[in-house]
Amino acid sequence: MPSNNSGYGSVAVNRSADEEKPLKALAPEDSSVIHEGQRRQALGTTSRVFLSVLCVVACVALFMGGDSEESSLTMSAKHKHGKHKHKHHKNVLLDKHYDAQELYFDEQILDHMDPSSDETWSERYYKVSKYWKGPGHPIIVIMGGEDELILPMLYPWVNKGLAKEFGAFVLSPEHRFYGASQPFHNATNEELVQLMTPDQALEDAVNLIQYIRESIGCSLDKSSKDYCPVITFGGSYPGFLSAMLRFRFPDVIDISYAASAPLDLYAQNVAPQAYFDKVSEVAEIASPGCEAAVRDTLFDARDELTTYYTSVKEAAELTGFCAKTFPDYMETIEEFISETITYLVPAVFADFNMAYYPPGPKTALERACQIFQDPIHAPLKKISLFYDLRGEVEYGADHKPECFDLTLELPSGPNATIRGADTSGSGGGFTGEIWEFQCCKDLIIRASYSEESMFIPRPYSPEFLQEHCQARFEGVPFKPDRMVREWGFDDLSQASRILFTNGLLDGWSTSSILSTDNPNLAVINLPNGAHHSDLSMHWPNPADTDDIVEGHKQATVILQGWLDDIKAENSS
Repeated sequence: MPSNNSGYGSVAVNRSADEEKPLKALAPEDSSVIHEGQRRQALGTTSRVFLSVLCVVACVALFMGGDSEESSLTMSAKHKHGKHKHKHHKNVLLDKHYDAQELYFDEQILDHMDPSSDETWSERYYKVSKYWKGPGHPIIVIMGGEDELILPMLYPWVNKGLAKEFGAFVLSPEHRFYGASQPFHNATNEELVQLMTPDQALEDAVNLIQYIRESIGCSLDKSSKDYCPVITFGGSYPGFLSAMLRFRFPDVIDISYAASAPLDLYAQNVAPQAYFDKVSEVAEIASPGCEAAVRDTLFDARDELTTYYTSVKEAAELTGFCAKTFPDYMETIEEFISETITYLVPAVFADFNMAYYPPGPKTALERACQIFQDPIHAPLKKISLFYDLRGEVEYGADHKPECFDLTLELPSGPNATIRGADTSGSGGGFTGEIWEFQCCKDLIIRASYSEESMFIPRPYSPEFLQEHCQARFEGVPFKPDRMVREWGFDDLSQASRILFTNGLLDGWSTSSILSTDNPNLAVINLPNGAHHSDLSMHWPNPADTDDIVEGHKQATVILQGWLDDIKAENSS
């Protein structure tokens, strides 16, 4: 479920090689970027040398009206994993002029699982403080996930609407090994196995949250009037992380909001065919007759290619791909069909399904169905038009490429193929490589195309997945049930104050929490919603359906009620 700045788990944006950030990249050394050191550094308890201030920091100090020695300092810090020269003043977190700007937490712990390690790295995050009413009010944490965090900040309903409603401070941390949050130079597979895990990501969040809590004057004592309850938010994989923060760290995280969070998927409790059967079902709802039209076209295209073509380059041109940049590893027509017809067509439909909101004829999903249902065009032409639509969705009608450059879909790293560990699409470049590592290591996605789906049938094969992952990341252990065994999130009977939301048109709703018997949890199902449509990048949105509007109102009431409960419990 790769993502872009429209929200995690949406249609993937694939960047060219020169736009990708390499594994060895560290936080940029730019005067517009602020790095937050550990609290003890702000209080001057380390032996690091403090240098003279930059004029821009001095200006901020004058604006804040604080003591220049406390409110504006330039620090030079050298870590084992990189050298950063940066400015720092302890009031930056409460200065609205730094809202929605890159900030860096320099003292993030490299390996939370090794208590003997004191190595640190710089984690990028963003904040919004302009709505915060001070100690005693909530901290909202918007979790980053499987892509870089770029502006605008995620989820305006949360970082604007709810932040204002609750008088909350907003924090949005970037997930380790994505974007600018690169803790390590040229990490080996062995190092990634230890360092690139959801376990480490959760600990990162807890560590940063506690630092922010203390830095902005919140008490860690829940009985104090200055205690600031924390509400985490996330959609898709970050929705899973959000739920797990409350589930695993209830003493730190008070409430979680988890949209389209595939808990059952990562618990290995979902039938492999469920996801693409649901994608097919929704396509049929969107455009009656779509299932049969897609199925017939794919079988006819496969038969035509097998019967009449031997040249992969010729087949690529006929189906809309850029022949000159077509990946060389596909040497036979059978391999071409396997990658571009059997695998890639469902993966693109998966993207269109996730973005199917608000439902209607202008959506990519309905337009794709119309292409396949058009009786005029031959099967291979329909495939070409389908990929042309994908280019329009990806780049815009005015900038869509003349052909589909499949190299942009290839993750970086050794032995990369289009079909990868994430059957809904791993994504291209370095981001795709790291996401595929996660899908090989911890986030195992069991998915297949059944006889009932609209795609060419292909059963789930753990043997293929293990072989592929070993070729990509040699030595990475294949333990699909590791997380659920260690964390126990297949049983939520003792969990509390987690709100699950689901778009019922989303294929991933088959692996999300749709109901609960636990009175301390809440579920909101959105009949017209797709993949975390309630956490979109457009708010307020006049095109929102009534169920999304009502869902926002209902969620606000639930969250406010839990905040009231927390205040009452802590004061009793």
